[in-house]
Amino acid sequence: MSSLSPKKSVPPDAKRKGKVVERRIALCYIRLSFTLNPSEADSPERQKANCQAFCDKKGWTAEFYTDVDKHKSGTQEKNRPGWLALKRRMDDPDVVAIVANDLARLHRKGWRVGQLIDWVEEHHIYLALAAPGRELDFSDPRDRLTATFIAMLDEYYAADIGTRVKDSIVYRKRKGVTVGRPPFGTV
Repeated sequence: MSSLSPKKSVPPDAKRKGKVVERRIALCYIRLSFTLNPSEADSPERQKANCQAFCDKKGWTAEFYTDVDKHKSGTQEKNRPGWLALKRRMDDPDVVAIVANDLARLHRKGWRVGQLIDWVEEHHIYLALAAPGRELDFSDPRDRLTATFIAMLDEYYAADIGTRVKDSIVYRKRKGVTVGRPPFGTV
């Protein structure tokens, strides 16, 4: 949101309470996607480096929330304790931004991305994408439209992958091929 100064913005409700809190904390979220490609094993480290570099450039203090111990689907929230912890912190008066590497790290449901964009706008908080080339200004209607389109593609991608995996499992079972790792000691 371009209307806020990144270092010294004041939450709207803080003025009413007589408190001025410096907003410098950026809530950074990192989520590990399922991948069979070993070259993407560095994804959490890359996401963290991008978020940290973005926060450093803005003068914000990064506070990381992660779901990286194993694959956590972005199509749901209940399976992501790191995201749920970040959401509980979003209302705090020292929070200036929510930062993620890209929209798909936050959600793979278009309506959830739309809800998040509306929430940050109402609360005068930045929503920032840290991956190079992914920057969007969510106060610009064109970038909001772009974000909506990207979110729809991300949602489709997640559903399509699920369909492909289920098809592969059915095919492999029909052929008598093991799905997943064979039990220890079997040939």
